[in-house]
Amino acid sequence: MRHLADTNTSIWTLPSPSPDTPAFPVLETDLHADVVVVGGGITGLLTALHLSDAGQRVVLIDAGQIARRNTGLSTGNLYTAVSNMSDLSARWGGGVVGQVRALRAGGIRTIERAVRRLALDCGFGRVPMFYGIEHDANDLRVRVEQEMLAYQRAGLTPSASRGGLPFALASGFRVEGQAQFDPYRFCLGLAAHLGRRIPVFESTPAVDVDAGEGCVMTPGGRIHARHIVLATHSPAGFNLVQAEMEVYRECGIAVRVADPPAPGIHWIKDSERSLRAAVAATGEQWLIAVGGKHQVGEQHRQQEETQRLDAYVRERFQVTGDVIAWSAQQFKPADGLPYIGGSAHDNVWVATGFQADGLVWGAVAAQLITEGITGVHSDAARLLSPLRITPMKSAKGWARTNATVIKHLVGDRIKREMPTHVDEVNSGCGALVERDGQRQAIYRDPQGQLHALSPVCPHMKCLVQWNDPAKSWDCPCHGSRFAPTGELLEGPAMTGLRRLAPEGGP
Repeated sequence: MRHLADTNTSIWTLPSPSPDTPAFPVLETDLHADVVVVGGGITGLLTALHLSDAGQRVVLIDAGQIARRNTGLSTGNLYTAVSNMSDLSARWGGGVVGQVRALRAGGIRTIERAVRRLALDCGFGRVPMFYGIEHDANDLRVRVEQEMLAYQRAGLTPSASRGGLPFALASGFRVEGQAQFDPYRFCLGLAAHLGRRIPVFESTPAVDVDAGEGCVMTPGGRIHARHIVLATHSPAGFNLVQAEMEVYRECGIAVRVADPPAPGIHWIKDSERSLRAAVAATGEQWLIAVGGKHQVGEQHRQQEETQRLDAYVRERFQVTGDVIAWSAQQFKPADGLPYIGGSAHDNVWVATGFQADGLVWGAVAAQLITEGITGVHSDAARLLSPLRITPMKSAKGWARTNATVIKHLVGDRIKREMPTHVDEVNSGCGALVERDGQRQAIYRDPQGQLHALSPVCPHMKCLVQWNDPAKSWDCPCHGSRFAPTGELLEGPAMTGLRRLAPEGGP
């Protein structure tokens, strides 16, 4: 199996032959704006587009490169449902499920309008979605029936279907009018358009946010703004919603196959797999398979789940080439709905808790945040408000989330399951070790140099774990991730891991 996980590269973010890939400067001065958008994925870019269209002076910054993180690691599937409609219906009722369907249908139209208006070359197309099971068991048939009923309550019109896969499904249904695209090419094109209208900066992390002063600090300058939008997947810094979200990673692979599925989104629910055919920017035809969700910090699970996903595909398709593997982060909200809107500070706006449905929720968030900043209030804004209180709907999720935090905050400091000597850390690998009388996060790079770091996440002081397939240090409490040498990859932490010794030290 060929992994590109040292940079966590998906099929979309493979090197493109196009010379038009935009590149943006690093911020090296102070700026003033109406709104600063932190995050250059689909949520941040669409928010910046809407706000700019509304006449706001906008600045957008990204800690790395545009859309190279979770947006560029997604499937590119756009659907009006959510991953578990029957669960959402049982928790919230048919009225809310219908509202969610309407919001997400609007989100897909938002993306489609941007594609048409800006002539974005991203392979956007309308396709059906298939929901099915492979095994003819009574409990599985009941599950399909419950999902169909939830879809109907939401105002969708599912019809019985067994899909267009090269293997048999026992039962299933089909929903028309969904969509697919290349999320990375969409964002690159959108960023290129925005770069001609507003200041856009890459490699510009937000190292502090002062809501009272209306200021975002970066290593090279400050941005003063009336409104701050944290489109960072999980809000940068400390936010109450972080205590209400479970953090997962899910594996994805791309393979060439001789028998690709029919166009569409294929959900195989008894095995929790998502399948689709795709054409990458290189012009090559691929099958994308996604599955194997596991909690962040379960360092042994990612490799195992990727291998299971690979075996699943090989049992059902005629694989003709190498496998490209990656993983992406998901934040699961305690009550089943995302957190979109104003936070405890009136001038700070957040968008998080999208679970596996983030591309469409990102488009919804862009619209709702723009409405909020420009003074428009709606029932949807109240429903998805990060300040909502839903104790009955949130209790189980909240309990699981905070049990995980306590387990790692306390338990990981007691465990001693680690190498006793730095010599046991192989080239290209990392591990927690006892060194010089203290616990350290040690990475040995391919040249043999050692990089010694504090294993304490600067966000909430949990101990990071080494993720070997992704070559990163991951925090199991709230999902912050760090490069092998300690640099911040994604928050909510706002700084990297503290260095304990010079690079190449003993």
